[in-house]
Amino acid sequence: MSQLGPTAEALILTALLAGRYVSLHTGAPGDTGASEVAGGAYARQSATFAQAGTNPTVASNTGAIQYPQSLTDWGTITHFGTWDAASGGNWLGGDALVTPKVMVTGDIARWEIGTLTVSVN
Repeated sequence: MSQLGPTAEALILTALLAGRYVSLHTGAPGDTGASEVAGGAYARQSATFAQAGTNPTVASNTGAIQYPQSLTDWGTITHFGTWDAASGGNWLGGDALVTPKVMVTGDIARWEIGTLTVSVN
């Protein structure tokens, strides 16, 4: 099997992350997107990503990703995920947060530009 070159890797990553939605999870989502937050004004948020630096297998968010203010306690957010739809849809993958965040009523979850990094390897 041949290896992909950097241009092909970048094209695949760009296509994979085009028009995606980011979810929050209170536990490991596994292979299905389990443990996604529900209720309390929670909704997946759309996100755009672009190659981060010179590594064609790493991308980061190009705009801020902000969730609505929580109307209830969402619990401790430990993971994020990516989906191809705002609700339902197909689970594409996710990872653990470096620092889990306890979300109580009135909190707002947010990733500033360039702070949510996704890699394909």
